[in-house]
Amino acid sequence: MAKRAAAKKATSAKRKVHRGAARPSDPAAMLRAALLHLVATQGWRDLSLAQITEEAGLDMATAHGIYATKAAILLGLARANDEDILGSLKTDPLDGSAKDRLFDLLMRRFDRLQQNRDAYLTLLHELPQTPLEAACLTRQLRRSLSLTLETAGISASGLKGLVRLQGLIGIYLTGLHAWRRDDSADLSRTMAEIDKRLNQAVKLTEMFSPRRAAA
Repeated sequence: MAKRAAAKKATSAKRKVHRGAARPSDPAAMLRAALLHLVATQGWRDLSLAQITEEAGLDMATAHGIYATKAAILLGLARANDEDILGSLKTDPLDGSAKDRLFDLLMRRFDRLQQNRDAYLTLLHELPQTPLEAACLTRQLRRSLSLTLETAGISASGLKGLVRLQGLIGIYLTGLHAWRRDDSADLSRTMAEIDKRLNQAVKLTEMFSPRRAAA
């Protein structure tokens, strides 16, 4: 019994060192990384906050103070992806037409998914089995894609903005379906699908017309 307890303590210490060595001052990032790892290896539906906390090498009080539930970690992950995409624009800014800028932003989003492909594929399969968490993530997706429109220089405000947002959600979901089946190294199938849908939207509507400058 003593040996087993000692081994468990040593394993926990190693995990703390491993997680802490990566980002010692960012326990929120450690929790998000732990969630992705566990979803990829164990699934989402029955995953507990305690498991994620242990994998991150943190105590429950610290973890709960940052993210109260595993769904909160998932939402934090979505927001962190938004922040990373915005941050990438500092060194790699957008250019071209409104359609080009949207294409660029959407592909940056799919590149983020690709980095943890197994985890996100599992989430796509299992999230519908936990409807409350799925609903929360759907609301966050709307906020993220509204931000995508605004970042591309396209207003997401008012009735026209709502139409644009609904159109972009449809394009993203179509791209997501293509991404799930895309086994190419460069996501060429996903890119082709998004490019096709954006071109259709440009031809059929004015949903991606940039904002007019104020008079």
